[in-house]
Amino acid sequence: MPEKITAEVVAPEIKMWFPIANDGEINFQARIKPENIVIPTRVVEGIQQFIRKCLKDISGYSKLELDGIVVGLSGGIDSITVASLCQKALKNTRHFFKGIILGRGPFGKQGEMTDSEYEDVLYAVRSAKGMGIEYEYMDISSIVSSLHGVFPNCGRWELSGILPRIRSILLLQIADNLNAVCAGTTNGTEVILGAFTVGGPAGHFSPLADFYKCEVCKIAEMLEVPQYIINRKPLISELGICDEHLYGASCYILDPILRRLGWQKKSPATVSKELGHSVHWLRRLKKLRFEGEKWRIRRPFLAVCREYRSKIKPMLSWDRDGYFNDIL
Repeated sequence: MPEKITAEVVAPEIKMWFPIANDGEINFQARIKPENIVIPTRVVEGIQQFIRKCLKDISGYSKLELDGIVVGLSGGIDSITVASLCQKALKNTRHFFKGIILGRGPFGKQGEMTDSEYEDVLYAVRSAKGMGIEYEYMDISSIVSSLHGVFPNCGRWELSGILPRIRSILLLQIADNLNAVCAGTTNGTEVILGAFTVGGPAGHFSPLADFYKCEVCKIAEMLEVPQYIINRKPLISELGICDEHLYGASCYILDPILRRLGWQKKSPATVSKELGHSVHWLRRLKKLRFEGEKWRIRRPFLAVCREYRSKIKPMLSWDRDGYFNDIL
């Protein structure tokens, strides 16, 4: 039986927006087994081709062609996976790759960082060194402190958006300074749930935005990302809580739900029958996240006299539903 995740660690203002499951609402047996996830090697190679294509198609800031790629390293699985993909994609080319670590303190010292933030930095440095990734550390404590001072009456929840926004701005500026492009690290599960600060996700392109979190973990394994990163629980360091605290479940339980509610267009009632979760929790999940946060991804705008038609065909396809459906 998995360790019970309680909601007490989450501030009251966050509870309003995240559908934390009540006791008995989650069937913890309805989960994907990591060993059952199969991602063909050609898919990983296709991601690297996409990275090279973005580098070619996106025009440089100060030159006609870009010179390289930067990625913000957070100490989590998404950023180190993107970093590894970029590093492999640019191998034996003239382009450079660099990881950027942004912390609130001098290198090697905790400074103004919370324990969670400092843990992120330590994992980012350790994994970059372990995988032979070139990186640069920057102390951004003065910038963050200045912005906190502008909003003296705001609480922890409101101020939690400052760090990801500052990091995003700095990563884009660093890319401009180096005539490079910034690769985003947002995964598909975060995109579906709108689980990020508006203006927070950095990047001129996103290699993993259509991969569920559990699939990112498999890709990381294929790239030989260190096991201590793969096993690490996703952390929202600004709030000092794990992702699982917000939903009461890991990606291996959430992703099959998202696949059914989103891609397969099944109703909460149908998903409840298939997976054994409470239909009430699934309805809250759909209402608060699928519907309530969709404008984080698709911002509304007034189209006055134009029609916008866009068709995006999948560049890579494989039997994903095989492991998403074969659970119980």
